[in-house]
Amino acid sequence: MNAIIFHGSAPHATANKFWYQNIANSLIEQGVKTIIADLPKLDQESLTDTLSKIKKMNLVIDKNTILIGHSAGTNIIFALLEKLTMPVKAVYLVAGYSQLNGMKHTTLKSSYDWDAIKKNAKEFYIFNSFNDPFNCNEKQGKILFDHLGGTLILRNDGHFTKQQQPLLLALLKQY
Repeated sequence: MNAIIFHGSAPHATANKFWYQNIANSLIEQGVKTIIADLPKLDQESLTDTLSKIKKMNLVIDKNTILIGHSAGTNIIFALLEKLTMPVKAVYLVAGYSQLNGMKHTTLKSSYDWDAIKKNAKEFYIFNSFNDPFNCNEKQGKILFDHLGGTLILRNDGHFTKQQQPLLLALLKQY
């Protein structure tokens, strides 16, 4: 089994910030091969350029893969799931969004193939916050839930930038 973590918008969110390393280390301790996809220009360059860089990483994305995305990283996951030919094991969307939220995002598409995305993951866990300062809030979570189903978790955790994310960690222990 393997996991891939996609961080949020650079330069604010990088592979070494927030909870990414703690979650990666925990998964590795559980025996899950884990990588944080380091995308230093995420949400500053085109989605096409970002996906091209991801392709060059030769990441294994198959039925034994867990995808974890934070903020703009969730949009990368949507773009990847639209093109897969087999479903991944699970997807965790943390502070995700699919609608304009008042900020400029180069990773956000104007529309998604929700049927393809939903078909290409066995399970979705959606974490959003009532008090998200970047409008990746409960409304965005509800939109994602309406498209994808799964489990919607609404908190008061801002933009989920704390070093520790105990609920996410507890859910990931099932693997």
